[in-house]
Amino acid sequence: MEFAVAVMLVGLGVKAVATALRGWKLHAHKHQHGGPPHVHLHVHKPGGAQNHQHRHILGLGTKPFLVGMVHGLAGSAALMILVVATIPSAVAGLIYIAVFGVGSVGGMLLMSSVISLPFLLTGGRLSVVGRVLQMLVGMFSVGFGIYLMSQYGQLFGM
Repeated sequence: MEFAVAVMLVGLGVKAVATALRGWKLHAHKHQHGGPPHVHLHVHKPGGAQNHQHRHILGLGTKPFLVGMVHGLAGSAALMILVVATIPSAVAGLIYIAVFGVGSVGGMLLMSSVISLPFLLTGGRLSVVGRVLQMLVGMFSVGFGIYLMSQYGQLFGM
């Protein structure tokens, strides 16, 4: 499951980089101002209303649920099962699972909210900064995911 988390990090990072680059245009302009003709490269940022008229494969909330499920199965689920195995009562075990689940969801919600603040604060006014930040985070996610895959691959003889 740890390897699945690494693969998920790479996938999410690639998606973040692709989203950050969406709509940017790089093209060349041939110019001549006083000397011989030469070419300038220009980058145009996305502008105007973007038409968002397509179906999404995963519905609202499905992707965060799947990410959380893979993350939980790789880490805290094994720990929770070990603790539940030591609880003598089935009812107390179910209560522990419920409290553990609420605590995990609350902790992840809090951390996700804090991590998303730079994106929210730069989103409207500084869209270029937000896109650069998104691209950097995506590239870090890809790199860290590849690093983890290489580590787990060596661990499991892949």
